[in-house]
Amino acid sequence: NGIAFHARIEPVSLELTADPELIEQVLINLLLNAMQAVHEQRNARIDLNAQLDERGRVVIQVKDNGPGIIAEAREKIFIPFFTTKKGGSGIGLSLSRQIMRLHRGTIGVSSEPNVATVFTLRF
Repeated sequence: NGIAFHARIEPVSLELTADPELIEQVLINLLLNAMQAVHEQRNARIDLNAQLDERGRVVIQVKDNGPGIIAEAREKIFIPFFTTKKGGSGIGLSLSRQIMRLHRGTIGVSSEPNVATVFTLRF
């Protein structure tokens, strides 16, 4: 039961001024969460998209077609030590938010149950 992974960067020359190790940590957190979300899904898919928004800011999105995140949990997932995962620490997303704040950026989430969850990083 593999996971289809698609990455799209437009334009291919897209650049971002940021601490590469910290942003890598954010992306690893988001991709691991996505992999865990879709691991039992048929036709599992994860998309990573990077582009410029209408204001010229870099936007990176990680999207999965897992079961989604219920509204009550969406309000709390960036709070340290909050987790919905068995054995989860509740550190990954709160750390990711702190890293994005260090870069004067934001992290947000939208989720439609049983359709898609999208985490959006804006720089």
